Amino acid sequence: MSGETIYDPANERAPSHYHGDIVRGLFVAASILIFLTQFIGTALPFSTGAVMFFILCLVVSAGITNPVQQWIHWVNVLISVAGLLLFGGLALSRINNNIDLISQNSLVAILALLFMGTLYLGTRTLRGFMVPHID
Repeated sequence: MSGETIYDPANERAPSHYHGDIVRGLFVAASILIFLTQFIGTALPFSTGAVMFFILCLVVSAGITNPVQQWIHWVNVLISVAGLLLFGGLALSRINNNIDLISQNSLVAILALLFMGTLYLGTRTLRGFMVPHID
């Protein structure tokens, strides 16, 4: 091992305000919930192809999210905005006076909250990349 160095990611300093790992987990959770909505009878006003494409986008984006590449965090924010607009609008349109704690529509509201969280954390990550920090 003459002079070879082995890369150890533990020696790297994480960017400040990096929340990509949490966004990654929330994207995977959202993709599982979206998939499950198809089995429990929650009627989504999207075609099966559109639902599968959105799940694919979530999973691929989660898989390639990392603290080194800034562009993927822009993609994460855009996906979060799309998810919040889609599921937030759907959740608000399904509000009625008789709100059950556990119903088919509560999954849609949970999805809206997940995308609200990913939007917040994704935006914080972008701010960490764009605003210079004094150490």
